[in-house]
Amino acid sequence: MPNLVVIGGGVVGISCALALQAEGFLVTVIEPGPVGEGASWASCGCIAVGEIVPLSQPGMLLKVPGLLMHPKAPLTLRPSSALRLTPWFTRFVANARPSKMRAIAADLARLTFMATEDFKAQLADVGRPELLVERPVIKLFDGDDDRAGMAAAFDLARELGCSIEEVSGGEAHDIDPAIAPDFKFAALLRDWSFVTEPKRLVEALHETFLNRGGVVVSGSAAGFERDGRQVTAVKLQDGRSFVADEFVLAAGTRSRDLAAELGVPLKVEGVIGYSTALKNSGVDLSHTVFYAKGGFGITPYDGALAVAGTIEFAGANARPNWNRADILVEKARRVLPGLQTGKAERRFGRRPLTPDTRPIIGRSGRLANVSFATGHGQLGLTLGATTARLLADEIVGRPLQTDTQAFSPDRFSS
Repeated sequence: MPNLVVIGGGVVGISCALALQAEGFLVTVIEPGPVGEGASWASCGCIAVGEIVPLSQPGMLLKVPGLLMHPKAPLTLRPSSALRLTPWFTRFVANARPSKMRAIAADLARLTFMATEDFKAQLADVGRPELLVERPVIKLFDGDDDRAGMAAAFDLARELGCSIEEVSGGEAHDIDPAIAPDFKFAALLRDWSFVTEPKRLVEALHETFLNRGGVVVSGSAAGFERDGRQVTAVKLQDGRSFVADEFVLAAGTRSRDLAAELGVPLKVEGVIGYSTALKNSGVDLSHTVFYAKGGFGITPYDGALAVAGTIEFAGANARPNWNRADILVEKARRVLPGLQTGKAERRFGRRPLTPDTRPIIGRSGRLANVSFATGHGQLGLTLGATTARLLADEIVGRPLQTDTQAFSPDRFSS
């Protein structure tokens, strides 16, 4: 049997490992951290089918001074990282033109519209279908200004096939009485769903992978051995090396530096997201709820209520600013008046984001046996199973269900 190494054991990496294991590969996963404590465990845990409008928006360049000046804003840029991020941010802002936004949204829709079925198939395969809650997500708006700010994104999402039903804030309260009754507007995102706990999901995928003969190595990849266009081994920081016939780079925010070792210039930056798991919250919430003005969501995980969100551009080694997590919890009381916050666990994760918001999926023309599965930004959990299926099809030579050229790792090469 051919050997394959997956670099990265987060939700995307372990999904790829399972899919390729099913194709007959002897798979080894290299994971530097605790299983399940990557980017997804500090998320709202959503299968975000309608999250297709890119983060770059018209007028983004004019907002940059505000991102630097207001560290409590839902999207912020640390001043210490501003200069280094300028080339990436220039590309990011260039994608804010309406024509670019529409193209990006259409590409993301092709992926996310497959996500629920792929994810359900994955859960059925590992025998854990109960980890998915198929229930609409609710987005809340204080007033006309907040609603108007989302109008263009909603229109584009609907045009591309998303199901969004706008209701009154009172109707949202009737659907889930834990929500404050005085919101003016709400939207039901009917294509979305959420998991019962992201860490538990990743642990379940790892458990199945191991039970089927897979190997998980604790360690951090540092470089590669090559023979021309062929990679022959991955080297770890502790001196170990692992020889394989095929390699998958799914290392999240570390993918950029590892790809550079291979001569593939990935434009990936890590954006920090925060989450606080509240136990004994005193609130009986049954839906994931997003507060548009606050830039965060609240999800009823098993055993805790998770308040998660914000986008913070910072350096790869930047320490978390826990004040941002605390701010979210304070704002969550606006959404859930009965919220109790005494018993809390704070989390953070670094999400690998590309300047065009598209993930990086597939092979590079510069390498014969390396595939890429990274750059998913806020869609790692959503697209883990879909990415794995597409990558497995490409590696074994099956026709792809969708064109992946827009997600090529080579699109950043000048």
